[in-house]
Amino acid sequence: MEVSIIATKNLKKSAVVSEEEVCEYDKALSRRLKELRDERGLKRGWVAKQLGVHYNTLKNWELGRAHPGTGDILALSKIYHVKPEEFFRGLKITS
Repeated sequence: MEVSIIATKNLKKSAVVSEEEVCEYDKALSRRLKELRDERGLKRGWVAKQLGVHYNTLKNWELGRAHPGTGDILALSKIYHVKPEEFFRGLKITS
């Protein structure tokens, strides 16, 4: 038991994500949420009701002030009839 605790403490992060990358994905997600809703002519209140969230929650997602969880993204993909990865369209993943 002690060996595994020591080994865990000595592990270093091997995947580093820059703040710039995070901001880029956050902006892309919020922009696509609004674009997809607008393209379909859906009202924010209606979409929020379908998701079971408050109107302001969806508004904050679209403004980039907050972020939907995985379940919410999957539900939105069904409402908008797109694959979940469509929310990040145009972004290239760098390694």
